[in-house]
Amino acid sequence: MSKLILSATGDSLFTADIPREYFDGDFVDVFGFMRDADVRMTNLETNIGEFGGFPGAYSGGTWLNCTPDDFGDLVRFGFNYYSIANNHCMDYSYHGLLSTIDNLDKRGLAHSGTGRSLSDAGAPAALTAEGTKIGIISLDTSFNDASKAGYSTDNMEARPGVNYLGFQQYFPIDKDQLQQLKAIADTSLVNAREELRVREGFVSGSADGVYRFGGVNFCFDGSRKKSECDKKDKQRIIASIKDAKKSFDYVILAVHCHAIGGTKHSEIPLFLEEICHDSVDAGVSAVICNGTHELRPLEIYHGAPIFYSLGDFIYQGMRVKYLPPDFMTKYNVDINASAYEGLMARSKNGKIGLQTKKCNFLTVIPKMVFEDGKLISLSMLPVVAGFCREGKMNGLPYTAKGEEAEEIFNILKELSEPYGTCLEIKDGLILLKQK
Repeated sequence: MSKLILSATGDSLFTADIPREYFDGDFVDVFGFMRDADVRMTNLETNIGEFGGFPGAYSGGTWLNCTPDDFGDLVRFGFNYYSIANNHCMDYSYHGLLSTIDNLDKRGLAHSGTGRSLSDAGAPAALTAEGTKIGIISLDTSFNDASKAGYSTDNMEARPGVNYLGFQQYFPIDKDQLQQLKAIADTSLVNAREELRVREGFVSGSADGVYRFGGVNFCFDGSRKKSECDKKDKQRIIASIKDAKKSFDYVILAVHCHAIGGTKHSEIPLFLEEICHDSVDAGVSAVICNGTHELRPLEIYHGAPIFYSLGDFIYQGMRVKYLPPDFMTKYNVDINASAYEGLMARSKNGKIGLQTKKCNFLTVIPKMVFEDGKLISLSMLPVVAGFCREGKMNGLPYTAKGEEAEEIFNILKELSEPYGTCLEIKDGLILLKQK
């Protein structure tokens, strides 16, 4: 097993072209940091297509798409792997999902996380670097049930969709609170339909120590964690990792997760720790998580780096070209209004939303060096995704320097310290201190 250099970014929420002035300027440093990596990966937080089909009945929050021509600008960053398992993969229904796959295939770009079946979606993308074989598996925990890929049978075709990991949440209450909930349920009949469906066999009843109220699980005896992976989904994913280890020198896992473990985006849900730790135990060399638009901690678990979120690398959320009537009616806008008018209505004329908070634009690009399967060094370039820049430059990454670099370092350092991760900043880079 030889040396491997792996770089990764946060979400590429990419919807429009990139101006030449960017490629002549900020791009040079950002691209220069990644260019010598054997594997250069990003999360493609969009679809690739010509807007020729219908939008899905639901979206990941905003219907995201870029044209194949505009996608060529993102390709210039040199990514040779794209994770496409995320909550936006079905924004334009099945044809949008398949169009994205087809466009990546036409360009010869490795990808994983969605497919024409669950077998395809769960399969690793394959890359090689000077004889070293790398497999990358991608999954989504923030899926809509209608986006789940399925298996084929002797009688039915497979369903296209995403490689998914479900989870259960449990909210702790004491026995007095339990009695209060039961009294409310008895008088309000909030549980009546579900209880009827349990009696008719359409759904299963609550597990021991769990009381369901209005579709929410409450744990009253302390027997449950606040969240845990769906056992069957996790079993399937761990099996795919172990199988990949038979064919690849390195297996990397990409996870898309919007769930939180408390009141802030930076707080990690327990089920996310569970799947990351169990994946490393099964043979994964690094885990790259995205989804939340903010940085989350870095943990070194049994020698493997786990980035619980790299935040946003590119954020073009205000440059979406078209939005469906579903979006417009939600925000009381004429269905034929422009996408920008719809977005401004949602953001209350630019006063609220992701684009107003600098924390959503602060990220790092890690560069991990492995030898003989072990991490030997980790450096990170502090990056700002063009916060508050004007026009088309808004949302495009540039190297953070001075106070901005220190700001990113301090955020990541404070978040990661509870995991025992020691970081330092030197010569403009954030470095992992080896113990």
